Amino acid sequence: MFEHLALRPLQVSDAADMSEVLSDPELYRFTGGHPPTTGELERRYAVQTRGGSPAGLEIWINELVVVRTDSGERPVGFVQATIPVDTGPTEIAWVIGVPRQGNGYGHRAASLLMEQLRERGITDVLAHIHPDHTASQQIAQRLAMEPTDITIDGEPLWKGTTPEPTRG
Repeated sequence: MFEHLALRPLQVSDAADMSEVLSDPELYRFTGGHPPTTGELERRYAVQTRGGSPAGLEIWINELVVVRTDSGERPVGFVQATIPVDTGPTEIAWVIGVPRQGNGYGHRAASLLMEQLRERGITDVLAHIHPDHTASQQIAQRLAMEPTDITIDGEPLWKGTTPEPTRG
């Protein structure tokens, strides 16, 4: 069976499917919070799909991680990037629903996001990763990111650079 992981822009209409993807309480062990309802996601996605902060200081990339097969596409998580419009590194994050974790989707999705950022001319990236979240640490390491000495809200800050474009 054909299976392909891809990113596509988040839409408010994704809320129902994503409430299922994000429904396992285990997903919030390191980040805190609770599984969102469809209504909560609709409100969140209505803001996120605007593409940037109200004051215009940040550009937001919010992409759905989908697995495409012969029979269509199925969301399995999301990736995000917050790009400051002045100077400074871009903050990135990745989340894959519990049933699909351990299949390399997190690394592949984060890699695709990093490629998008490089195409925009962005080189410096940051990620906040809980000190006990080894799976996310492993993804960051595979992205050639390294932990810094900076900790914010109990989470070490990881830094890295987007990959150089591949030459054909």
